[in-house]
Amino acid sequence: MSGLLRSLVALLCLFLAVAPVHALSTSERLDLLERRVARVTDLTLQLDELRAENRQLRGQVEELGYKIEQLERKQRDIYLDIDQRLGAPAGGDAPVTGAPLPPSAAAAAAGTSAPAPAAGVSRKQIDAEYQAAYALLSPQQKRYEEAAKAFADFVAKYPQDELTPNAQYWLGEAYYVSQRNQDALQAFETVVGKYPESTKAPGALFKVGRLQQAAGNQDAARASYRRVVKDYPDAPAAGLARQKLQQLGG
Repeated sequence: MSGLLRSLVALLCLFLAVAPVHALSTSERLDLLERRVARVTDLTLQLDELRAENRQLRGQVEELGYKIEQLERKQRDIYLDIDQRLGAPAGGDAPVTGAPLPPSAAAAAAGTSAPAPAAGVSRKQIDAEYQAAYALLSPQQKRYEEAAKAFADFVAKYPQDELTPNAQYWLGEAYYVSQRNQDALQAFETVVGKYPESTKAPGALFKVGRLQQAAGNQDAARASYRRVVKDYPDAPAAGLARQKLQQLGG
């Protein structure tokens, strides 16, 4: 666009340049001036048309940007819903939200004793706080920012609880669907670093690789995928990691 405008300006200057008109008659001078004025008018109209086209194109770009943003949001919603469904336990005993069974219920189903809750806090209260945070991620609510805050508060409040690794994992998911990729990366890395024996660790490490790949750090992504395969060969995430390694050429 700028090159075309420069060409128009150059033509304008050419037609406005002073010509040797001392040998022309008055009528010839007037005719020459009228032709120059007409040409300037044409150039002005062309410039106006270019400006109108530019405004139209800018509007189309903004509209496409909005549509892309909506599609990305929908894709993230679908992604989170699938991830929640895959993480739900079998047998139909999970809460409606699809969250993992609270330790008390899981222990009862397994015929073992429930883990001890934090001092001064009942197991029921801890489970209720976890479920409330998880519900914010549900397809019905999609209150991702609030979910992130709730899970962050849970992790800070109950650092030693059995549900804390899960809460840390879902904190990463809440950040991710809110498009806070750097925060999500840190949350998933915390799961892997602090809770390597957690059932959420393989998935968290795989998500680390996905985020590294999305950021353009292919070497780091490969290293994370290889680590998933090496450290958690039987986890479902290992199969996904192998697929990603094939796509990236090993």
